[in-house]
Amino acid sequence: MSSAPFLAMLLAGLAGGFGHCISMCGPMLAAVTVGETRQGLLHHLLYNLGRVTTYTILGGIVGFSGSFLVLTASIELYQRAIMIIAGISIILMGLSTAEWLPVPQKNSCNPGSSLMQKILVLFKAPRSIGSYYPMGIVLGFLPCGLTYTALLSAARSGMEAKDPFPGMMQGALMMMLFGIGTVPAMLLVGKVVTTLSNSMRKRFYRVASIIMIVTGVWFVVKGW
Repeated sequence: MSSAPFLAMLLAGLAGGFGHCISMCGPMLAAVTVGETRQGLLHHLLYNLGRVTTYTILGGIVGFSGSFLVLTASIELYQRAIMIIAGISIILMGLSTAEWLPVPQKNSCNPGSSLMQKILVLFKAPRSIGSYYPMGIVLGFLPCGLTYTALLSAARSGMEAKDPFPGMMQGALMMMLFGIGTVPAMLLVGKVVTTLSNSMRKRFYRVASIIMIVTGVWFVVKGW
């Protein structure tokens, strides 16, 4: 197989990232990033690595099966569940960012409060550096028209392969390149959010909190 389709997927991800992804996925990335005080790019890279991991796995699946319909039928239920879970998580992050979600203090007389504290702290920034990669993996499954189009191309590539394994590898590589192409735009959005001044950040948190809560409710309703 020539290298042209692989280059096309990389360029499609790059162009789509600065066009489609910033407008459609930018608010989602802001919801994940808002409140983060950590400097550098590591947490952004881990989040995007999680997304690329998901795209690569899905590309391998469609490349192996050579059928996009098989994929959509098998993951539709999971996508709905992920949308609901992601929606609830975004609502909690929005409430926490606006400080409308009080985190209970440890109470030695009440063992249950310690567990509740640990759960709620997950949604309050700054989050653990280790949480960004799994968040990227989970949110990589969310429905996206641009991703579906890329998966169709990966599935078509798998249909042209002589054997299932080469088809799987071609599909995985194509989707990995597509995902890598979207990373620069997502890094830009992430850095813009985290480099706001303190005064601007406080104002942004309030506005972003409302946007996050509304987005989370929409995800829950859509998934339901």
